[in-house]
Amino acid sequence: MSARKHKLSKKGKARLAGYTILGLAVLGVAFLVFLGTKGVQLLLDDSDKRLEYQRFIEPVVMLDPVPFDAPDQANPDFLLQSAVWAVLKNEDTSRYATDQTGAVLLPAADVDLYGAKLYGNDIKLEHKSFGDDTMKFQYDTATQCYRLPATGLMGYYTPLVSKMEKKGKTIRLTVGYVAAGSGWTGDADGNIYQPEVDKTMIYTLSKTSDGNYVIHSIAEAAEDEVVKREQKKGGSSASSSTPAAGDGTTTPAPGTENTPQEDTTSGDAAAPAAA
Repeated sequence: MSARKHKLSKKGKARLAGYTILGLAVLGVAFLVFLGTKGVQLLLDDSDKRLEYQRFIEPVVMLDPVPFDAPDQANPDFLLQSAVWAVLKNEDTSRYATDQTGAVLLPAADVDLYGAKLYGNDIKLEHKSFGDDTMKFQYDTATQCYRLPATGLMGYYTPLVSKMEKKGKTIRLTVGYVAAGSGWTGDADGNIYQPEVDKTMIYTLSKTSDGNYVIHSIAEAAEDEVVKREQKKGGSSASSSTPAAGDGTTTPAPGTENTPQEDTTSGDAAAPAAA
């Protein structure tokens, strides 16, 4: 009798061990499914890259340029001014020399550098003074420097990149133009609302021979491409899927380059390279 009980006890232990192994296997499969789902979500989430392109085109959007099919067809004054603002938004101006009045002297060479980052090396900027009595950028042909005004500029718009499509050597950005100073708003229920978009434009970036991306064209968006106002439920992070629009200020980001480069690991457009 005791032998039979011992035999049954062994079967019970074996059955228990089997159930334990089966349970662990089910948990393992569930965990792998969870990881796979999160991995797909991470792969599909391009909000960080869109935010980087948003910063890249900000000095262009702020001037609300007329659409063009190629940079050499754009207004030369606009090309120059956007390159100057690109320097101011991406460089620490405290490193530049000043004149006897304390005004910062911006080298034309740096403006040329950022002009090439925005539009490619084939664009040659026409350096000259621009602005009005309240905010004048005075160009000195002798020193080849711009004397920067003491006041800043908000700009007309800030960009909100809602969609990014890569095809071959081009990247197509759907860009909402948000009035300068606008931002995300919320209500008492914890809902967060994207800022109002005045209009939507399509920016096409092309890949250069050195792997960077530059602005090739700007066009008006089709009616079905217009950026709609987005709502986030229950206090979700406003930047979780749609990057927030810029603030339109001239605060520089010291040491930050603004030329997007190829991402050799994912095949998509990558973050701007560090200076």
